Amino acid sequence: MIKEKVVGILNMYGEPSLGPLTSSRTLGSTSFLGRFAVMDFALSNFTNASIDDFNILVEKNFRSVAKHVGNLKSWVTNTKIGRQNILINEKGIKDPSFNTDLASLSQNDWVFYEAKADIVIITPSYVLANIDFNKCLEEHINSGEKVSVIYTKIHDGNAKFKNGNILTIENGVVLNSEPNNGKLKHVNVSLYTYIVNIDVLKTFINRFVKDVAKPLSLKDAFKAYLNDGGIIHPIEVKGFIRMFDNLKSFMDISFELLDFKNAHKLFAEETPIYTLSHDTIPTMYGLNSDVKNSFVANGAIVEGNVENSIISRRVKISKGATIKNSIILTATFVGENVIIENALIDKYAHISANKEIRGTKRKPIYIEQGKNIR
Repeated sequence: MIKEKVVGILNMYGEPSLGPLTSSRTLGSTSFLGRFAVMDFALSNFTNASIDDFNILVEKNFRSVAKHVGNLKSWVTNTKIGRQNILINEKGIKDPSFNTDLASLSQNDWVFYEAKADIVIITPSYVLANIDFNKCLEEHINSGEKVSVIYTKIHDGNAKFKNGNILTIENGVVLNSEPNNGKLKHVNVSLYTYIVNIDVLKTFINRFVKDVAKPLSLKDAFKAYLNDGGIIHPIEVKGFIRMFDNLKSFMDISFELLDFKNAHKLFAEETPIYTLSHDTIPTMYGLNSDVKNSFVANGAIVEGNVENSIISRRVKISKGATIKNSIILTATFVGENVIIENALIDKYAHISANKEIRGTKRKPIYIEQGKNIR
């Protein structure tokens, strides 16, 4: 059993852009698989390790985060002693040059003092993974090192994890960390998830925020720590692990999870994924509806045909409509005899009868939130 006091940080700084899908929301708060948000997976990793003292570090679009997480109790196992906060960098709002994740931690360092933290786990919002943080914490503590980084081995580094850093590892320590240039297939890719002793994090804040004109980011601070001879212990994790790069990768990863083998790896029975509850009615299927290989959320009404697609809550698919290889977000209306292929339809859109929206797998179409297509 881990005796040290552990505090979690969900870092929503440096999120990759999903184009127009994340123009007014964070990537972390973006709807995923019909009923989750992307950030739910990282928050659930904290919950499943009984880390009820966690904080969400928000760079921008604060409203979308607050709207999704509500009172944060969906991810808490002990509501009496758990502490959860959404943190913003007030100084950084006034001065964008000061708006880094490390500077935000400096502005909000009270969370470490009040929690009497010994160890901090910092994980990004844009990595999709089901990670056993308890095992990682045990390995970190047993290593005797003050900093560990969680990574995974991949065999398609030339095509995926373009926002990742490649780690050079020898004899159980990280020797180097460099951006993925896409030239190698078999690589150790950093998940930007760090386990760090509190004294090192305080040193980062003093050295790279308080003593400089322009504060560094956490990534840069860990890089400087490594370059200065600091030892970073690598912790390998396995499973269905992905990193969102852009809108197409968001759709590709979503469709990968229509494969039961992939979904079973991500949604492990012993480490469930939690999300904000919505008291909506069960999904309703019309007598002539036809649904194949799709996720359909509760509250949806399907009277048409759906194939290889993801349908969110309160979506209405009318008679004769056909949805293929597409993602339809919350409360969208699809009229009769509409055809939608290779598209992402944002929330609250209205597609009138007999319209066609066709993209390609290589270049899917995006329909903006609230769009009315007559």
